[in-house]
Amino acid sequence: MPRTTPPDRLSKLLDAAAAAFVEHGFQHTQMDDIADRLGVSKGTIYRAVDSKETLFAAVIAWGDTPDQLPSDGLAPTGDATAVATAVATELADAVAGLELTTIVAGRSRLRSADAFGDEIERVTAGLYQVMRSRRTAIMVLDRCACEIPELTAIWFGEGRYALVDLWHDYLTRRSTHLTIDVDRAILARTIVELVTTWAVKMPWDPAPRPYPDDTSTACAAMIRHLLVGPAR
Repeated sequence: MPRTTPPDRLSKLLDAAAAAFVEHGFQHTQMDDIADRLGVSKGTIYRAVDSKETLFAAVIAWGDTPDQLPSDGLAPTGDATAVATAVATELADAVAGLELTTIVAGRSRLRSADAFGDEIERVTAGLYQVMRSRRTAIMVLDRCACEIPELTAIWFGEGRYALVDLWHDYLTRRSTHLTIDVDRAILARTIVELVTTWAVKMPWDPAPRPYPDDTSTACAAMIRHLLVGPAR
């Protein structure tokens, strides 16, 4: 049974495991890869966690919130499917709360393209912050879910495509304000992928360039320009 491990050591373990999963994928990541990143023996890792599967679930659950790690360590009850479902639901709920489903319900009418542009920037910036707050879980799931059959439908169906569907519905309802004649589904996917690139994937570049820490404003401005043109 895994021994109790200091929280700071567990958080470093999650960081190293996340990096290994992103680099190698789930199937090809070995405990030795993670141990090498930490500069410890594989046995040291097994004193904190019982298996790669449990460690994978822990990365998804607590990789972005190490301060919430359980005080008794990483128990061997980690279920990646349940954790991935929880993250997908969490993201969908958070994005739904960004007014995407309420501002177009007949109670909010826009009088100009500029007003629509302002709304787009506000909602996009909100999506950016939501995704950035879970960037480790999203990156690891995007990289590894296709290797784990039971996670594929959960993550890409309930997670990624749930966000696309929310944007598709929003853009369809606001279609009279769009100045670009492109299929709404393609626009929705483009928005989600653009925000994902900058909020989630950019910090994982193996040789990062010195971009600003927060690119949410730039993303919001780009999406506004795409949909309705620049602010007047």
